[in-house]
Order: sequence, then C-alpha cells, then structure tokens
Amino acid sequence: MRKSGCAALFAACLAIAPAASAGDFFINGQAGRIELDSGFSDDSSSLVQGSVGYRWGIGYAQIGLEGGLGQLGETEFDYTAGTVDRAYTLSSRYGFVGANARIKPPVLPVYFIGRAGVLGIRRELDETAIDRTVGTAPVTERSEFSDASGGTYAGVGVGTTILPLLDVGLMLNQYRYSQVQYDPVGDEYRLSDDKRDARSVTVTVEYRF
Repeated sequence: MRKSGCAALFAACLAIAPAASAGDFFINGQAGRIELDSGFSDDSSSLVQGSVGYRWGIGYAQIGLEGGLGQLGETEFDYTAGTVDRAYTLSSRYGFVGANARIKPPVLPVYFIGRAGVLGIRRELDETAIDRTVGTAPVTERSEFSDASGGTYAGVGVGTTILPLLDVGLMLNQYRYSQVQYDPVGDEYRLSDDKRDARSVTVTVEYRF
C-alpha cells in the first residue's frame, strides 16, 4: 500500500504485456461505505465509483491497467468552542489510475482481485460558525475551502461469476491522502503534510468483454 508497491505492480504489468495472451476489457462499478479520518473527526460516508480497464491473460491470471472516477457522500460534523457553534460539510471526488490483477484458480468457484495505484482528489469544505455571545444577537459567518491533492490506493477482493463474463464480488480498499487542516495563525484551511488513511468495503459488479 506504499508507493513502491504501486510502482512494482505497474512494472510487472508493463513487463508481461508483450508476451501475454489476449485478455479482456472490463467495466467495473463499486458501491459501499468508507471509514474516513478527515482531520476534523472520524466518520463514515457512502462511496460510489466506476472504472474501465484491460487485463492481459497469463494462464490462470490476468494483469492489466485501470482508470476511473469516484465520489463520496457528503459528511457533516460540528462542535462548540466557547460561545461559537461550528458546523462543517465536506464533499470529495476523485480520479484514479492503477494496476489491476485477477486470478481465477481452476478448481475454485471464485476469483481474487488485487489493485493499486494513484489518486487525484478534489475536496470542498463549507464551514458555518455562529457566535452566540450572551446579550448579543447571534452572528453567522461562512467560509469555504476547495483544493486538489494526490494520494495512493490499494485493495484486495474476492468474487464469483454469476453469468458469462459478469462477475460480482466484495472489495476491501485502503487510501492514503493529505488531510485538510485549520491554520489558526492565518485563519484559513489548507492541506497538511500529514497523511491520513481511509478504508472502504464495497460490493463490486464487473462486466468483461
């Protein structure tokens, strides 16, 4: 799940491609839940993503490349500091490209999937702060933060074929990315050098052609 692991998987794909037999194009969809470490609070959100790719055949294994887009459901959290109530809404979208491997043992009714690659993430944070100082009317302030950053991902899964060329499965994915952090000196939000992890469990449907 480190960058070196992603690079090794990419190198393996490129090394075997010329000698591999014809494989399959595939369209993949995933939907499930993701556990987030957002930098504000630990939370969970929904996740949907779609991808396309191609895998070259090597005996019982297929190794190839994938790329796609995904989106997380909005997460909301709040806290109170003194007389100020703060509420946040965080939305995230991402794109990814990576390597994808599928292994189908001949005597088992299941297949195994491994994937790893790099992410491009776009996050938007909306903050609403209400100052409820006693003896005065509440004062509401709103601020926004939007930025893009990179990260990595890796995942493993298992599935089965329910119709010719149509598969269903279960995936476990892990992501590593920069957190959004509040800078009290500049009174602004920014991307931190600290890395955060997120983990998702998704149901996957894949059509090969």
